[in-house]
Amino acid sequence: MTAGATPAAAATGSLDWLSVKDYGALGDGATDDTAAVQSALNAAAAAGGGTVYFPVGKYLVTPANGNPALTVGGNGIRLVGASSKGATLLKGGNGILLRMSGAGTDPSGATHRSYCSVENLGFNGNGKTGLLLELYYNDNSYIRDVFMSSNNDLCIDAVEFWDSRFYNLVIESSSGTPGSTTQPNVWLRNSSSATVNTWGYSGDNVNQIHFVGCRIEAFGTGALWITQGAAATNNPNGIYLTDCKFETSSMQGGPHLKVDASCKHVYATNIYAYAGGFAPGYSTVQNIIAWAGTASALENVLIANGSTATVNSGVDLYAGPGTTAVLRNVVGLYGTQPAGSHIYYESSSAGDFRVDDCYGNVGGQNGGTVPVRNAPNPPLRLVAGPVSDASFTHPPLDGTMAVDTATKHLYVRVGGAWLSTALG
Repeated sequence: MTAGATPAAAATGSLDWLSVKDYGALGDGATDDTAAVQSALNAAAAAGGGTVYFPVGKYLVTPANGNPALTVGGNGIRLVGASSKGATLLKGGNGILLRMSGAGTDPSGATHRSYCSVENLGFNGNGKTGLLLELYYNDNSYIRDVFMSSNNDLCIDAVEFWDSRFYNLVIESSSGTPGSTTQPNVWLRNSSSATVNTWGYSGDNVNQIHFVGCRIEAFGTGALWITQGAAATNNPNGIYLTDCKFETSSMQGGPHLKVDASCKHVYATNIYAYAGGFAPGYSTVQNIIAWAGTASALENVLIANGSTATVNSGVDLYAGPGTTAVLRNVVGLYGTQPAGSHIYYESSSAGDFRVDDCYGNVGGQNGGTVPVRNAPNPPLRLVAGPVSDASFTHPPLDGTMAVDTATKHLYVRVGGAWLSTALG
């Protein structure tokens, strides 16, 4: 069968499982399979959805004339491979490998690309520039068990992207231009263009996106960034990162994780961030996490490095007006101490801070404009009479405090005994 040919059975729409090899793809890594794979995607779109299957192989696909190599042109389409390393899309030239985007900005979502997925499939950038996956004007999609590698640019770019999930996404050995401030591996942003009515512009936002058990490794110019974007409108919100790893010894600019001050309700927990070394020819120490979101929290994080001095500050922290920056159990395990401090407080902060159980094993603990005010502590237990262990559901630890409201005494538990002093 010639490349791009359509099997009779597939043309009837009777099949909802479409193998790209039935459309002429060879998957030998040398023959250009662009037309054949696109034919399978088109057939799925014409059928109203379905699964496009990639057997074991390397499928060479080539962007041309400023167009993506492949485009998902309908909703409810799944791209499924034999495994994330067994079936790989190999980029044959500079440009976008896969576009899974809607028609354009649409706050109603009616023209979004929706309910699509990529599963058990590899993306190899082959040392080229351009995206691996474009997710513009998209909602209710998920990326599961996908392996991306060897791209000299952004890997995933998302604009006006809603209600979607990433599970066990792995990105390795990909980086933007050394020193770039616009080419992390993954970028969630409201808009990639500041000009209305151009591709990538949106006045809406990115919201309700989950990353679970993902790993980004051997990156150069940042791992995952969440920002307002070029149009500076609206707010990214409802972004959740759980059990993720950001590790590199190829640093050449940019923080591992960045959340800018436009963001709301961003929660990152159980995060490992390692800064092991630099790419050849680069030696500028970096802030590892830039955290500035509103109504957000960074919790249970380990930031580490080795024998190379790679860290400026572990966390660059900002609290906007009327907000509280929340860090809990953010620990620095540094083989080489930061050039700055474990936590650096931005001088432009106008809000409060809630920093609990955060420390670095070596070097300065706090730098920048260390706050003179913090979010209020939880209220002390109030007891109408002398305070004892019986005033608590469980015996408290030494250092616990409570107030006797009857006699206006402050009590502190020391060595198992309660000591008090009058308040006045």
